[in-house]
Formats: sequence, C-alpha cells, structure tokens
Amino acid sequence: MKSLIVTADDLGLAKSINEGIARACREGIVSSVSVIPVGKAFEDAVKTIKDLGLREIGAHLALTEIDPLLSSSKFYKNHNRFFMDIFFRQAGLEGIRRELKAQLELLKKTGLRITHINSHEHVHIIPGILDIFVSLAKEFDIPAIRYPRGDRPVRAFNAADLYKKSILSYFSARNAVSFGNSGLLYTDHFLGLLDAGKLKEDLLMEMLNSLKDGVTELVCHPGFLSPEVLDRYKWHIGSEAELFALTDPRVKNAIKRSGIELIGFEKLRSIRG
Repeated sequence: MKSLIVTADDLGLAKSINEGIARACREGIVSSVSVIPVGKAFEDAVKTIKDLGLREIGAHLALTEIDPLLSSSKFYKNHNRFFMDIFFRQAGLEGIRRELKAQLELLKKTGLRITHINSHEHVHIIPGILDIFVSLAKEFDIPAIRYPRGDRPVRAFNAADLYKKSILSYFSARNAVSFGNSGLLYTDHFLGLLDAGKLKEDLLMEMLNSLKDGVTELVCHPGFLSPEVLDRYKWHIGSEAELFALTDPRVKNAIKRSGIELIGFEKLRSIRG
C-alpha cells in the first residue's frame, strides 16, 4: 500500500503564497499544510485555513530568514550562519527554545489542531535543536514530526544535489536514534528537500512512479509570485511552477491510476495504531 502526504510549507509567509497554497489544496494534490507563525501573512493564513475547512495543520517554525517573534531572539539571514553559531556554541539553546515556544503558543491561540511539527530550512535536524522540537511537540501534544531522510536518487554530475544529499545523509544518520526514541510519529519515506523550489510536472511524475510502499511525505512550496515575494523571499521564485505541477491533471490521474492514497498526518496516526 502506498500512501502520500503532500505538505505545502510556508503558509503565512505572504498573501500570494497563501493564495497559491489554497489553490493547490482545492484543485491539486496538496493534502497537508505547514503554517509559519512568524510570517507576514499569518492572520490571512488562519483565515485561509478556515475558509478551506482544513481539519489539521502543521507548525512550520522558523529560526532563519524570517524575523523572529521575540525581540530577544537573534535574526539569522540564512541557515549557514545559524549552523555555524550552533557548531561553535554561539547560539544559546534556551533562547532558541523560548522563541520556538512563543511561535507555538501563537499558533495554538488560533484554536487550530496541530498534528505535526517541522521547521523552515529543516533546521530541526541539527542535534540539540531536534531535542527542543521533540520536547515542545510533547508539551503541546503534537503527535508527529518531519524526519527528512533518503529523498530521491541523485542525478549524475549534479553538484548541488550531491551536496544536499550528503548533508541530509549526515544529519539523518546522526539523528536516527533520537527520532526513534522520540515517541513521535514520522513517515516511512521523505521527498522534496533536493527539489525545494523546483518541483515541476515531469519530476513529480517521476517521484510518483517510483513511490515506495508505506507512507511518504512530499514537501512542496506552491504559491503565486508577487512584488513582496520577489523582493523579500527570492527562494520562492519557482512557486508558480510548483503550483502548476501540483494541479496538473496528469499528476492527479497518475495518483488515481497508481492507487496512491492521499492522506494527512491524522491518518498517519491511525495507520500506526
């Protein structure tokens, strides 16, 4: 049996991103969303969720690229600087925990059901940071966490893919015991890190055709481009292409033809018993 959770990250980042994710939910294969509490369009995201009638959401917590919620928290322009500060112990873990908890508290106040937790730029795979995420998930009664690992095979001579794959393999191996002992749910397989921001129809079809038995999470970043996105969030330059791929009739037909079940994280809990 093949089950697929298609998670759209960054809901709340910008209004045009919210609009694109909404369309991907209504007309495409997106079956789960992750909300970024520190996004400029967070309130619009909450309205979008209610308009769509979504019964579950993910907490997409940010420590990089987005302004933090607490004035005492340090702003990190990119994950590379954050990784360096963690490595050289220049980032205080207690301060990071306070920031993450504040983001979760803001999300909880909406009354929305939070079924899974993950992070912007996957920073929760860093040892030490992962411990904080696991602890907060239990404190806020969030049953599932994203475990980025594996992903698709690397294409020959693609240096960028090889770099991402090596980083992913290193951290996923280091954290295997921590995830296993966390008591939290996670999917059997994971896709989307190597192709973040560049998920197109042919690649998506390739992923679906090679999907493994069990439950797979595929992370995507659909949205509409706007001056705000182009100015502030350049990593979303491919969001419209991803949206078109996720709503492509060929993709939807391939899922039906292959007998793939589209599910959310609540269904993952029932599958695990």
